[in-house]
Amino acid sequence: MKSKYAILLFIFCLLFSCSKDKVEKTGKTSLSDEIEQIINMDISPVNPATVPDGEYTGQFPFRERLLYKVKVTVNSGKMTDIEVLENGTGNEYAQKALKVVPRMLEKQSPDVDVVTGATVTSKALMKCVEEALKEAK
Repeated sequence: MKSKYAILLFIFCLLFSCSKDKVEKTGKTSLSDEIEQIINMDISPVNPATVPDGEYTGQFPFRERLLYKVKVTVNSGKMTDIEVLENGTGNEYAQKALKVVPRMLEKQSPDVDVVTGATVTSKALMKCVEEALKEAK
């Protein structure tokens, strides 16, 4: 009977170590690690005066299934509108982070202070605007 338990324990350990190696080899990061990366992510100040007039989209994927996406309108060298097309989960944090949009329009830059209590979503939306303006150049 003891040998059966020993064999089962060995198989369990073998399976666990193989699955752990697979996660490490595929480069998957834990949710907390990915959140930490987003919190520490730099947002570049992009001057809309250097961007031709038009509408530009930028997106930022999160956890392979959530997407943040914006449409930025530039007119006469200024951001005149930022429309949030996709807002991740749309949960309370995502709704709270929408307050970052007027900040970016006021400062005319994606590099603004995050909304307290919605740091990850704020950063994701800011990165979307940065990407849209960079793509426009």
